[in-house]
Amino acid sequence: MGYYALFYEVVDDFVARRGEFRKAHLAKVAQAYDHGYLLFGGALAEPADRALLIFQTADRSEVEMFAKSDPYVVNGLVKRWEIRPWNVVRGDEALDGTVALRANEVARMWSARTTPADWPAYQEHFHKKVVPELRANPGYLGASLFQRRVGDEIEILVTTRWRSLESIRNFTGKNFDAAVVAQEAAELLSDYDRVVRHFDLVLSDRLPAPDTSGF
Repeated sequence: MGYYALFYEVVDDFVARRGEFRKAHLAKVAQAYDHGYLLFGGALAEPADRALLIFQTADRSEVEMFAKSDPYVVNGLVKRWEIRPWNVVRGDEALDGTVALRANEVARMWSARTTPADWPAYQEHFHKKVVPELRANPGYLGASLFQRRVGDEIEILVTTRWRSLESIRNFTGKNFDAAVVAQEAAELLSDYDRVVRHFDLVLSDRLPAPDTSGF
């Protein structure tokens, strides 16, 4: 997942002309925010000649699609737009200490069991198949794969993080509490949860990232 800044340069009479298209524009902004890939968006002031929107997504093309279909762009209120990758070195998303997270951020947890013989194959499946599939979904924030030895088996715990329950629904479909397990993975498992658990994230305590910014 990467961060991208979308800059708009608007026409001189933007404030006077925007009324006809503002409702549709704000609806598009709200939808992108609810889906999790738009983090911030708003106009610059003094003067009101530009706007800035910050995205987090696995693919720059998602930001391009947003801009090209924005009613302000389609109807000529934006005379120029530009996308720039943004390298975050300070702030909550830069792992800078104890972070109070967005109220609707969600952890999705699932567990399973496998044999020591099949565990390496499941790791490879998770790395090469599951992670790329997850990264293709707006609102996906990351995944962790844990294991521990329990008797003659390996217990697996998978935790994924999402911007919202709506992001998860877009990935899973209507029955978002059901586990999503490919047949290829199921054949490597001796048992697994058919239902997942969801938790609202409240706070995360993380050590500050090393200072590599050069500032």
